[in-house]
Amino acid sequence: MLTKFETKSNRVKGLSLHAKRPWILASLHSGVIQLWDYRMGTLIDKFDEHDGPVRAVHFHPLRPLFVSGARIAGAYNVIR
Repeated sequence: MLTKFETKSNRVKGLSLHAKRPWILASLHSGVIQLWDYRMGTLIDKFDEHDGPVRAVHFHPLRPLFVSGARIAGAYNVIR
């Protein structure tokens, strides 16, 4: 299955697939993190937690949260 997701940011910096749910996280140069359902092809939620490019995102393997990292002052967030 090949699915194309459209975003207004021209630079995706990181991706993370959820281990059990059909979800993918995309961290963007714009500072936004998007949560997509890749089966339905829909945007579930977006998080505007960083002031600059989000370099990485990763789902926690057991808990319902993810971590994101930005280069600005070593900022990171844990989002539930």
